[in-house]
Amino acid sequence: MANIYDGLFHIMIGEEINNARRRNRHRIIQRNIRDMSNPYELPEKKFLKLFRLDKHASRELVNELSNFMEAESRATHIPKLIRVLTTLHFLGHGSYQCGVGCSYSFALSQPAVSRCIREVTDVMVTNLLNQWIKFPNTRNEFNALKQDFTEEFPLFRNLVGEIYPAAPYYCRKGYYSINTQIVCDAQKKMLNMNARFPGSVHDSAIWTSSTVRNILNNQFAAGQENYLFGDSGYPLEPWLLTPFNNPQEGEPEARFNHSMARIKVEHTIGILKSRFRCLLGHRALHYNPIRTAKIIYSCGILHNIASHFNVELPEDVNIMPEQQEANVAENNNWFALGTEVRNNILQENFLN
Repeated sequence: MANIYDGLFHIMIGEEINNARRRNRHRIIQRNIRDMSNPYELPEKKFLKLFRLDKHASRELVNELSNFMEAESRATHIPKLIRVLTTLHFLGHGSYQCGVGCSYSFALSQPAVSRCIREVTDVMVTNLLNQWIKFPNTRNEFNALKQDFTEEFPLFRNLVGEIYPAAPYYCRKGYYSINTQIVCDAQKKMLNMNARFPGSVHDSAIWTSSTVRNILNNQFAAGQENYLFGDSGYPLEPWLLTPFNNPQEGEPEARFNHSMARIKVEHTIGILKSRFRCLLGHRALHYNPIRTAKIIYSCGILHNIASHFNVELPEDVNIMPEQQEANVAENNNWFALGTEVRNNILQENFLN
């Protein structure tokens, strides 16, 4: 009897081993199917809607990031291309990680999607941030920015950029947020991003500690006239001009404000949030502040990459205007000098 049972036992073990081999072989085949899926075979508009960059720009991004990403050391490792596209899909739509993993044909688990987002955003912020988002620091760079603005807005000859706060976690408005300071140029490219402060910190406080302010302050001390346009949430300074308070219709101050309003950094912020919907307020980033800041910076980098490669906006983009803050007036010497600079522009260009 023992021999019979031993024989049956060995048969059962053999069947289990064969079944296990078949299951393992099946899993390997499934992974190969997933890894061999080719999003670049999609139509261009479909690809753009899914990943927010076109095929050419996304290939350049993958090539740029691949040198810094973890090598594909195992047969079951997720290819670099899939890791980057998974992150682009998440940033573009702000979906939950499970939904991102099930989209298209990636077939990734939620932990796998989380690892992709963490790795790609870390690599982008560490290696691409200073390359793609860079505020000028030389006379030639400032002159190039002035030329771009002057061609479209000749009344403002020394304008080099615009500054605006964008809140993409508990602030005075009643929700948790990061108050992100953004400076852009006439081409709607990001020159500077600062996502280091919570929403409870006022725009003027962030500006006071900004490296951009230090650069413009030094340029002003050296006799160079370079200034930004800011909304009424910022303090008036010689290098940061803000609108006049409640001017009468038809007065020079009102025409000045109207001219400022034509140059809308809010449009740039609207494009950023509409292209990368994870930044929309109703989507909400359910991450710690450090990870959230890296996601915001990554979206800024991708915005500039899209601008560099002239990537058109996806058809589902609906740009919404931003809301302005209340005016901030500071009684100090910079405020007085800022008032003088603003009044000089008013006298030269808006009194006739």
